[in-house]
Amino acid sequence: MLGWREQRESLKALHRDWLDEPVPPSLTTALRPPAANGPRWPRAWAAALLLAVGLGAGVAGGWGGHAWWYGKKEAAEMAAAAAAARAAGRDPSIPEYVRDAAIAHAVYQPEKRHPVEVGADQADHLMQWLSKRLGQPLYAPMLRDYGWKLVGGRLLPAGDDAAAGTSAGASTGTALARAQFMYENEAGERFTLYVSTGAASPEAPVAFRLMQRVEAGQTTRSLFWIDGKLAYALSGNFDERRLRVLTDLVHARIGMIARASSAP
Repeated sequence: MLGWREQRESLKALHRDWLDEPVPPSLTTALRPPAANGPRWPRAWAAALLLAVGLGAGVAGGWGGHAWWYGKKEAAEMAAAAAAARAAGRDPSIPEYVRDAAIAHAVYQPEKRHPVEVGADQADHLMQWLSKRLGQPLYAPMLRDYGWKLVGGRLLPAGDDAAAGTSAGASTGTALARAQFMYENEAGERFTLYVSTGAASPEAPVAFRLMQRVEAGQTTRSLFWIDGKLAYALSGNFDERRLRVLTDLVHARIGMIARASSAP
């Protein structure tokens, strides 16, 4: 036994300097996983890229879904409004403000003592007041050289459609306010110019269109159009030809005044 012990101790002593030496760097590197040997930034960039692509797809999908849902909702609301108009015997392509204009004309045109709220003798005040209430510059052209004088004007409330159709950039107050200007000739005939903001429907035309309304045997004809942010309806109780001549005249005069007012 002593011989075996002596032999084992001799062998340990022979290679002890190898056991005490540090592990060579080449062996340490070889023992590490291969992915740990290279730089880490490519993996980080790859992960970030995948995350960005995923987020982008999610955002695009979210906005696309929102736009699709909003479009479907708007189409459903328009279809419901058109169905309600047809059920009530109305043409859904004619905006509500045009019917409001015809009704306002029928109500105030026969008035002898109070046809307007503010008379033409206060025309400057009338224009400033109504422009402020509607939130847009308004113009009532002078037509004396064509035989028509401005009687005055008034502020009117909008119909039920205006509150639902208020745009994001318009206040409820301006969308619910309407203006009516009244004109009269020497024969006592009258026509009214009705102005609206925020109430023009997508069906409202840029070119002139005609609507007729019969009440108690009296026919009121209205030609309506849109110019910029304002929607107009010119109403009278005479034939369509005369109404179109007046509409062309009023439209041209308003354009001339607007251009002159905006000129530097």
